[in-house]
Amino acid sequence: MPEPTKRLSGNQSLVVDSKNRLVLPAKFREALGPTVRVGLFPQGDFLVLTICAPDVYARRMDALEERAATDPQLTRTLTFIDATTEEVDLDDQGRMTLTGDLKGFAGLERDVVVIGRGDHLQVWTLGRWEDFRKSAIEGAKGMHASLFGRAT
Repeated sequence: MPEPTKRLSGNQSLVVDSKNRLVLPAKFREALGPTVRVGLFPQGDFLVLTICAPDVYARRMDALEERAATDPQLTRTLTFIDATTEEVDLDDQGRMTLTGDLKGFAGLERDVVVIGRGDHLQVWTLGRWEDFRKSAIEGAKGMHASLFGRAT
């Protein structure tokens, strides 16, 4: 289980093997623990495979459920998230098997990038990550404004 103050960060290129297995890097395994929740969360206009500790998943979903009481679209989204999320035990080598649905909905192929994103991991296709990274670099000036509330 991750410590509340520890943030998962960094990225690593990985390969989904022919048996749909993904090996999580040791630094991420240590933070998440032996059992994880794997599901799909919206990220802009696409779905991203998200991996987190079970308590993080419960906390995030509980917070969203409170808002869903007055938002039918959010209720639909949460239904989809719950329906596509699975609890997975990592094997001794840190491998997890991705179901066809999870892999397909997230558009994952052989080459992926695992990204530390605070209290969870995101798994992106290599191409989508490269596009995002280029866009972020091009928008670096806007990043400063969004972080500090003013342009440079």
